[in-house]
Amino acid sequence: MTIGIIGTGHMGGMLAATLAETSGERILVFNRTPEKAALVAERHPHIAVARGLCEIAEACDTVVICTRAANGEQVIRDIGPRLLPKSLLLTTISTADLAAWQRLTPAIPVKMVPSLTQWAKSGVILVIYPETADQSTKRRVEDLLRPIGRPFSIADEQVRVASDLTSCGPAFWARLCLAWSNAAAATGALDSTEAAELIRDTAVGFARLLEAGWSFAEVVDAVCVPGGVTEAGLEAFAGAEDMFAHLHRRTARFAHGHQPESPPGG
Repeated sequence: MTIGIIGTGHMGGMLAATLAETSGERILVFNRTPEKAALVAERHPHIAVARGLCEIAEACDTVVICTRAANGEQVIRDIGPRLLPKSLLLTTISTADLAAWQRLTPAIPVKMVPSLTQWAKSGVILVIYPETADQSTKRRVEDLLRPIGRPFSIADEQVRVASDLTSCGPAFWARLCLAWSNAAAATGALDSTEAAELIRDTAVGFARLLEAGWSFAEVVDAVCVPGGVTEAGLEAFAGAEDMFAHLHRRTARFAHGHQPESPPGG
């Protein structure tokens, strides 16, 4: 099997590198700027640069389109008719209209939303199937993706919020950790490097508790002694739900083509 990846930005480059490691298959990459594709090909001996979109369409059993949305529409028009019904067609364009794409190709198009965590071969990969996808197609998609993350099937209307939690999630978690390390350093008790190290290692341990089967609520209950210092600290999170509700409203508004509203007084 040969896997073709069109677009070698952050996600396309990551998918090329991780699939080259886990699938054992030849990876062909294409970018309108050949130098960018060449940089990705340098990462692994199984990755080569395609001469053009025609080579991707003709040589690859699996094609992954990782371009910007506007460019993706032209790509599917160019290569869609060249694909076979048995071809596996994936795209990371979360706004792609699968029904419209289906009219441009005999292949069955499937959307996927990867995450930075796939560099660690972990985390979730959201998968959105069209109604025409049969069990064989779903099995092939999940067999391809499972070595680099957990495929999680969702409906199209769930993409925005689910993406906030998974694809955008690492940035949100990292921003919270940065804020916390800065606040800890501002107390004067630790410097920022020490604070970041403590938060990082605690986060790793917390993740392992979750992997061992602990729920979020169980972790809170295990640490929080009634009347203790943790309970006092948790009172600072009284507005946490409102903060995250605001986050989801802002990303939804942006995804629908509108800039997020400025906060009051901003």
